Amino acid sequence: MTLQLPTQNNGTHPQKSTDSFTIPQQKERLENLLYQKVQQGEDISPCIEALYYLASKQTTQDQLQVMWAEVIKERSAFNSLQRVIITAFAILGMIAFFNGAFRSVKPSAAANPPAVQAH
Repeated sequence: MTLQLPTQNNGTHPQKSTDSFTIPQQKERLENLLYQKVQQGEDISPCIEALYYLASKQTTQDQLQVMWAEVIKERSAFNSLQRVIITAFAILGMIAFFNGAFRSVKPSAAANPPAVQAH
């Protein structure tokens, strides 16, 4: 006797495949099936293997999420450091430019009055 899990299909949408469920939803459905098989005295080893697989898959996804979060933090830190360095070089460049511009300006005649000669 094959046990079918109840599906919710109102006729407007095609039936969802198992891949469209989240891991916790899949685990819950498997646990329900496992409970039904235990009550009917059927072999539960395929359900147990599937539950182990889902637990392993969830652990792997959790590890990947942690790794991805670390990558994002590193990128953010690198981008911040890059902005600080670019800003520092821009400020140094402006200082060098204005320093050179002010040194190359020759003093005007009005700034230095001619020396008075004694007779």
